[in-house]
Amino acid sequence: MRLKTFHAKSMNEAMDQVRDELGPDAIIISIDEGKASVRITAALEAGATPEPPAAAPAPQQTPIAFETSHPVDKSREFDKADISAVIAHHGIPFETANHFEEAINASNRASSLNEAFSLALDTNIRISPITDAVTRPIMLVGPPGAGKTICAAKLTADALLHERDVTLVSTDTVKAGGIAQLDHFAQLMKQTVLTADTPEELSALLKRKRTSFTLIDSPGTNPFDMEELKTLLNFIHIADAEPVLVLPAGLDADDAQEIADIFSKMGCQRFIATRLDAARRYASIIMAARPGFLSLAAYSRSPFIADGLEHASSMKLAKLLTALPRRKSEITDLDKSASGTQSFTSRQMDGNS
Repeated sequence: MRLKTFHAKSMNEAMDQVRDELGPDAIIISIDEGKASVRITAALEAGATPEPPAAAPAPQQTPIAFETSHPVDKSREFDKADISAVIAHHGIPFETANHFEEAINASNRASSLNEAFSLALDTNIRISPITDAVTRPIMLVGPPGAGKTICAAKLTADALLHERDVTLVSTDTVKAGGIAQLDHFAQLMKQTVLTADTPEELSALLKRKRTSFTLIDSPGTNPFDMEELKTLLNFIHIADAEPVLVLPAGLDADDAQEIADIFSKMGCQRFIATRLDAARRYASIIMAARPGFLSLAAYSRSPFIADGLEHASSMKLAKLLTALPRRKSEITDLDKSASGTQSFTSRQMDGNS
């Protein structure tokens, strides 16, 4: 295998160098994005040779007219190097990456990189949005800090927009401020948060309060603490609720898959991916949604309730995966801003001395 490292000021320039030097069959090994440059390590399999640029056709002495009854296929707007770049950037594990490449190569329907990854996602992950057809109570579960309370507020807002009456419950009564945040959001929507300290209190509450949509916010649960899992399981069973995992993006891919596996054994069938705005690599979402684990229901790209949850689809996720960040200009602007702040602070201190 022939390895070579390419340096450029932007991702596009670096990818152009890879294609020019190694051709469209190049495999991206790693991507290192610095403050002012991008470094890509690429490889070409043994025996493969870069494709030379197409030579211009020799001029014909006599013009020849060709006629064909077959339509001309739309040429792809991407190559293997583009596919490898996406996989390398997100850190998709080797076996899953191979499945993606096989699915993309087996299909000739995709003309763009978005379409190619959308088709690959269709065959490699499971998607199951939360719709108005849900009749069982939904209990949001997951590790601490995953964004369950924000998701509860967003789901409540969506139900109210669809003119459904909502029962909003919190079992997060131990953590300081656990209910206060949800109660603040509920008041803005003219709703009341009911509380339950024990599974028995939750059962009695749900029997008294019957609405078309019941949403239960639970405390953060350590997926590797058996006692916390047992406590959560008691709440799930007594409420006869559908537990929906809330999982933050940006986790290690193997950790995300393990957490998804644990919560699937707790009865979860779906998960909501959160904090996409604070992450740039989404292999964790793919691994949690692999067959045998959970289905991706929705994702959240903003901490603001008005933005709502976005229903999951393979095309939406494909667009997220293929939108590789171009951070050079952003970092330059940040450096300028920091320098300006530092200069202002220095002048202020000099003036006060």
